[in-house]
Amino acid sequence: MLLKTKWRMAGWIVCALIALLVVIACGKKQGTTTSTQTASETAARATEMATSNDPIRDYKVAYLTDEKMEKFIESMKEEMNPFDVVFKGGQTKSFSAMKNVIEKFNTFARKYGFKGYEDYTAVWGRITVGDMLIASQEMSKGFKEMYEKMITDAEKSLKEPNLNPDMKKSYEEQITSSKKALEDLNKPQESSLSEDDLNLIKKYKPQIDEATKKYKPKTGGNY
Repeated sequence: MLLKTKWRMAGWIVCALIALLVVIACGKKQGTTTSTQTASETAARATEMATSNDPIRDYKVAYLTDEKMEKFIESMKEEMNPFDVVFKGGQTKSFSAMKNVIEKFNTFARKYGFKGYEDYTAVWGRITVGDMLIASQEMSKGFKEMYEKMITDAEKSLKEPNLNPDMKKSYEEQITSSKKALEDLNKPQESSLSEDDLNLIKKYKPQIDEATKKYKPKTGGNY
């Protein structure tokens, strides 16, 4: 449940980041807006993105390709990556600071064959959500194996001779609760990510994990 919540939040984080950049871009063309207007526009834009049928923002629509994955992984290896804050999971830059580097985001993304920052962050968002889904699936598999073993062990114990009533009741309750837990785990789970995209993320996961090592905390808490 915790992982499911995290990958949903990841999608919103990416939407919010894109929304902020969009508002910045619009601000360049339309002039200065108040901080209240900016906040309202950003929130509205993030909501619109989360519910949009636009393939770049709708995670249920396949978006990733081998080329996008390879280019994205290549970009993560670059020493100076303006998107470092995204990978490190730290605080995003202030509105004014992001406004000053928006062209740097676009230039960097285009250098690796992306259309711009929206295209780049759309790929990053799917990779993040996919990574969490994979972790969730692995965790579910572990729980299933655990409950299956508990059922097998309890059923075996019930066959023991001279089993006292209290222990018999305990084993029976263990079997019932474990079967219920297995039933819940086996229920179909709606995914917010395209199956095609998830399969591509699984394909490139070893390379993604290797590329993200540089963004993980080192001894002493420094990056």
